[in-house]
Amino acid sequence: MSATALVAPSTIDAFLAWEQAQELRYELVGGVVRVMAGGSEGHDRIGMYFGAALISRLRGSPCSVHGSNLKVVSRAAGAVMYPDLLVRCGPRDDRRTSVDDPGLVVEVLFEGTARHDLIRKRIAYEAMPGLARIVYVAVDEARIDMRVRGPDGHWRDETVTGLEASVDLPEIGVTVPLAEIYADSEVAASA
Repeated sequence: MSATALVAPSTIDAFLAWEQAQELRYELVGGVVRVMAGGSEGHDRIGMYFGAALISRLRGSPCSVHGSNLKVVSRAAGAVMYPDLLVRCGPRDDRRTSVDDPGLVVEVLFEGTARHDLIRKRIAYEAMPGLARIVYVAVDEARIDMRVRGPDGHWRDETVTGLEASVDLPEIGVTVPLAEIYADSEVAASA
């Protein structure tokens, strides 16, 4: 969800310090700083429902679900991003404002930011050694596209479509029906 481009501070640490002092949230991807903008009602609902589904399935586990307030830092790509959702397994720190080790990130595709999410941010996410899955959620149809890191480290594509289908996330031991993610959306209403 980007709008205005700015000149990037020279390092990740300089960017993180600069961004912490700002009133707005910014991403740094591909050497470009962008202010984060809002999304649509459908974007928000679908993201929230997916997050709620993950939270209910992961409660009590060592994995936690986070929304778009927690930054993801890809030092290898020189990027700082705010995914719509992320799942991180491991010790918790309630004061943490960024992570560099999510196991899974979710981007709900919005017309104005889809190209940026699918190209620049994808490259930055794929540079993160511990990231196992990037999930792209469509807003205009019941469709989830994923980039999945195989045991050999290479990335492959997976797609799940239709309200009767489920998205399997074996890295975190969770399966979520698309009907649950798209509940109360225009996609579900038109089915």
